[in-house]
Amino acid sequence: MLQSGIPIFQILLVLALFCKSLLFAQVDLPKTVDPGLSNLGIAPNSANVLPQFEYINPKNTAEGFEKALQKNQQKQLQKQEQEDLKHKGILTPAQVHKERLKAEMDELNKSFAKVDQDLGGFSSQSKQITIFCRDFAYADGDLVTIYLNDAQVVRNIELTENYQKFTLPLQVGLNELSFKALNQGTSGPNTAAFVIFDDKGNVLSSNEWNLATGAKAFLSVVRDY
Repeated sequence: MLQSGIPIFQILLVLALFCKSLLFAQVDLPKTVDPGLSNLGIAPNSANVLPQFEYINPKNTAEGFEKALQKNQQKQLQKQEQEDLKHKGILTPAQVHKERLKAEMDELNKSFAKVDQDLGGFSSQSKQITIFCRDFAYADGDLVTIYLNDAQVVRNIELTENYQKFTLPLQVGLNELSFKALNQGTSGPNTAAFVIFDDKGNVLSSNEWNLATGAKAFLSVVRDY
């Protein structure tokens, strides 16, 4: 016993009760919210799942860009190769066919003799003449140049199935009119029908020509005064 007269077991009992009260006081302490979590809008012990973000691999993006670039470069190279082939004389099938057709026509054209054709002559008091001419056969690209007194007056006419009109002045005296075949079209010879009128609408001449390349059809017109 202590001098105060208090038994030891009573003191031990009081200490035990005091420790128990401290233990329950710690268990019942209120939980506090972390201010950092509150600022982020995330509640503690929340069952909410964090949002999911798609991860883009920079390596994959770079590889995709590289493939697209290589594909575009390949197209450009192929286009350039085709252009280079043209300049090197390597022809496409269409060009080969065109060249073969041209060669065949050249051989055919050689069979037509280069002979000038005399269409006769006439006299007139007209100060000018009007010529109508056309391809009387198949319009195949025949080209002619008209000369008056050895001077080119109408150049590189392409004869069509429709008549074309040309008016030429006449000098007093002799006038030499000629039509020179520049080619034979795609099916020789160079063919044309023409009609010549005076300034009063009278027909002075009507005829046709069949010419090889380089040949001429010519006629004479004498203006009286």
